[in-house]
Amino acid sequence: MSADNAAPYRPAPRTVVEACFDPQGTAPLDYVYDVAAAVGLSDQPVRLAVRRLEAAGVLRQEGRGRKGRLVLTDAGRLRSDMDVRFVALAYAQDAGLAPWDGLWRLYTFSVPERHRSERDALRAALTRLGAVPLAPGAYASPHDLLDELTDEASAATVGAYLITAEATRLTGPGFTDPASTAEHLWPSAETVEAYRPLADALAAESLGPDRGSVELVAVALRLAEAFTHALERDPLLPPELRPAPWLPSRIRRDFHEAWTTIRGRTPDLSLFRAFDTGPAAAHRA
Repeated sequence: MSADNAAPYRPAPRTVVEACFDPQGTAPLDYVYDVAAAVGLSDQPVRLAVRRLEAAGVLRQEGRGRKGRLVLTDAGRLRSDMDVRFVALAYAQDAGLAPWDGLWRLYTFSVPERHRSERDALRAALTRLGAVPLAPGAYASPHDLLDELTDEASAATVGAYLITAEATRLTGPGFTDPASTAEHLWPSAETVEAYRPLADALAAESLGPDRGSVELVAVALRLAEAFTHALERDPLLPPELRPAPWLPSRIRRDFHEAWTTIRGRTPDLSLFRAFDTGPAAAHRA
């Protein structure tokens, strides 16, 4: 779809809710609903998103209706911190500040059926962190993910079941060198496609001086949703393992320029911390 014909990328209710927390981890519900209205969302899907996030242990609601407020739980704060590290890694890589050490990390586990929830937690954490399965219960990544796995799947689960190894070569049918290994396991076309909604949103949105504060908040949320869509599908492989020039890097630079403009002209929504695009860290830890 061309940028001229693309519909605005509407943020999900969850994105709106999570964007409204202040640095102390609280969000007045009247503010949440007002921001949602600014991006074309009615109260009902927002209430459903709040219930789902509460059921997932991300937040708790205090009070009812527009006079109530939302409070991030410890789990919610941990997830927010993880998102910040993903963004920092992406921009550190783009700036050449996170070179690959040439090691492949292997993660394997065998969890008894009676502990299925722990097995599922390990699988989900490895997948979220960009690792790919080589065989049942065996995953690979060019990144050291141990600290993040401990956070996401719990130290007890990792300590009880996970076996790790490092290798300088990872080969198989049709892939014999690092670049072909990366392309076989993490196809570049899939990652590039994940950035298409962000490229379309950047082309479609106007940041001119005529845009009011509420309009810019709506633009920020649409861009944040598209950026999240891309980052959740990007394994963030080291640049040495991707073709050059790498289109997602250029799109992230365009996002950085737009985000800097918006950040200077809108209220300090907490989502600005998660999408701080400076290369503040060169690793996930």
